[in-house]
Amino acid sequence: MTEPVQVTEPVPVTPAYRYRRIWFLLGWGMVAAVVVLSLIPLEVDLGHGRDKLAHFAAYGGLSFWFGMLVEGRGRELRIAVAFAALGVALEFLQGLTDYRTFEVADMIANATGAALGWGLAQTPLAKALGWIERLIAAASPRRAP
Repeated sequence: MTEPVQVTEPVPVTPAYRYRRIWFLLGWGMVAAVVVLSLIPLEVDLGHGRDKLAHFAAYGGLSFWFGMLVEGRGRELRIAVAFAALGVALEFLQGLTDYRTFEVADMIANATGAALGWGLAQTPLAKALGWIERLIAAASPRRAP
């Protein structure tokens, strides 16, 4: 009689950053900024579709930032999907106000940006925070033993 083979899920590994808490704090600050800026009355006219570029960049940046903080394509993809869903939810909330507008094109720009951010997190650019931490360490004064 053979024993059943047990399949274990690999434990997700997160990159070891010295300033991990700071990176997450900055990331959540960016999320808060996107939420607040999406829901407050603004009199900024970007015109000619440039607002779509702003949506694309904001959600791409968020997805890429958090993609650098976790490891594993599945986790990174879930982050991108969560940001795309946030963009959809915020558009619906904007539609409930009398000072913002609901636009499907904004949802598409948000989701496309989040997808691009996920894609960038699959490249060597995802190591940017590690590079920054090495630069900080190199610029920091050395302590005598």
